[in-house]
Amino acid sequence: MTGYREVSKEIEFDAGHRVPLHATKCKNPHGHRYRVVAHILGELITEGPESGMVRDFSVIKELLTIHAHDKYDHGFIVHESDEPIIKLLADNGWKMVITPFYPTAECLAKAIFDDMKSELPNLFRIDVWETPTSKASYMEDLEVEL
Repeated sequence: MTGYREVSKEIEFDAGHRVPLHATKCKNPHGHRYRVVAHILGELITEGPESGMVRDFSVIKELLTIHAHDKYDHGFIVHESDEPIIKLLADNGWKMVITPFYPTAECLAKAIFDDMKSELPNLFRIDVWETPTSKASYMEDLEVEL
C-alpha cells in the first residue's frame, strides 16, 4: 500500500444569501458565518522553500483569502436571476456577488474549488460549513500521481 499525506487550511467569512426556490425559510434573505476548508493531498516536496511539506500553509491561506474571503466576505451572494434582491442591493450600494449558481453551500464549495484548482493542482476537496453542524463538500479525482 502506498501512503500519502494530507494538509488542510481553513478560513472564515461572513456573508448573506437566499435560496429563492427553497420551500421554507431559506428563501428569505439571511446570513451565515461560513467556514471553508481546503484539503490538499500529495507527497512531500523535496526541493526549495517548501521542502518537507505537501504545500506551505501560507500559500493555501493566501489562495483561500483571494478566492473565498475577499470575494464573498460581507457581501450578499445572489443568483443572477434573483432580480428583486439584485435591485434592492444595487439601489442601496451594497456589496453583491452575483453568481450563475444558486448560493447553496454545495454550489459555493464547487465554485471555490474551481477558482483555486489551477493554482493548487493537488487540491482534492473543499468543505463549506454553512453552520457549525451543516457542511457541504466538493471533490474531484487528483490528476497527479501520488
